Amino acid sequence: MADLVALTDDVLAEILLRVSSLRDLARASASCASFHRVASSQSFLGRFRPLHAPPPLGVFCCYPAGRGGTAGSQFHAALPPHSSAPLARAVAHSADFSFAFLPRPAADWLVRDSRDGRFLLDRARDGSTAFTEVAICDPLFWRYLRLPPIPDDLAASVENPYVQRTGDGDLQSRSSEIFLASRSDDSVSEEDLAFTVIWMACCRGKLVAFFYSSESQQWRVLSPPEHYALSTRRVMGVRLGQRNHAHGCFYWMVALTHRWLVLDTRKMEFSIIDISPVLSGRAMMFSNQITTVESRDGRTTVVVSDVFRPDKRCVLYFYGFMYFTDRWQLQNRVTLPEEWGYRFRGIIGAAEGYLFIKLDHSKENLNDQSEQHVEYFSLDVKTMQLGSFCQTTLLTVTEAYLYCGFPPSLLLPSV
Repeated sequence: MADLVALTDDVLAEILLRVSSLRDLARASASCASFHRVASSQSFLGRFRPLHAPPPLGVFCCYPAGRGGTAGSQFHAALPPHSSAPLARAVAHSADFSFAFLPRPAADWLVRDSRDGRFLLDRARDGSTAFTEVAICDPLFWRYLRLPPIPDDLAASVENPYVQRTGDGDLQSRSSEIFLASRSDDSVSEEDLAFTVIWMACCRGKLVAFFYSSESQQWRVLSPPEHYALSTRRVMGVRLGQRNHAHGCFYWMVALTHRWLVLDTRKMEFSIIDISPVLSGRAMMFSNQITTVESRDGRTTVVVSDVFRPDKRCVLYFYGFMYFTDRWQLQNRVTLPEEWGYRFRGIIGAAEGYLFIKLDHSKENLNDQSEQHVEYFSLDVKTMQLGSFCQTTLLTVTEAYLYCGFPPSLLLPSV
């Protein structure tokens, strides 16, 4: 131990950066005070995060109010034999996923988004379902930050926005969509608490969007593209809550077209992309039939779920996507297990080269309510191997977020 004490913090940091897994790093951090001091320092975490992507730890589910009750949410940790199960248990034990630390009454707050370990919640303000009170939360450290309201001069451009989320009265209905944008700039360090929030609404014949930067602490206008795909009739069908994300870009299906509405948050610019080559000949009934996956070379893989087939099988098609080009390349085709055909309910997210698939309970459990549960599986995009991830007894879920993060011992507050 005397030799260990003699090592400088710089040398200890170089040793810890070479630990192969997060589980081993957490164990090393807990083994002695010197390792813990280095592993929890801002300088070490700033170097560690770019080398190790946060692992998937579980699924965060939001469920609707039932018969006069209140809506709620629940975190479901990864279960053994998944490799993240030990870290997921540590997070579930430390975090407050009920967000009881927010201003009361807690039942007024709705979870709207989750990204990079942060959660975005809002509650109705002054009777408005569009302009709500917004809070950014860190459930691991029980901290939150309330955003300033959108200024009146910007809000004046929003006229009769269409309802995006229904609920039990104005407390749970929303006529705007609000979400977090990732920080994709490699220069951003771990101790940098900056974040960006996007606010969007569909009005008659137009799309209105604003963004808030914690660095400027101001709301600003985002100009949507002028395109016939966003005409008066079609803008009603842009379901803003049903979006995909990869490499700093968000994607929405535009109703009655084979096009994507794209927001590049690195430039804060909208565009329209034709995706008809990957949808031709396939029935697209739900937005979660198409998913984006980040590849390590900076490209985006698009996964199309073909579920309405005569043979009742579910087939996944993997396409290479070159942004700002018309080039699409079929990379792989995977047929899921036969019994999944009627259970498949979409892909809820992607992380570390895995897709996470939602399955309803099996037919064998239809008459036994105690055995009914929703299962989540992981699919390795490279090897196409399937594995169990987690499960929940919540059969009716309004939103399901894949939660990725680090154990509390390797984190700093994010707000």
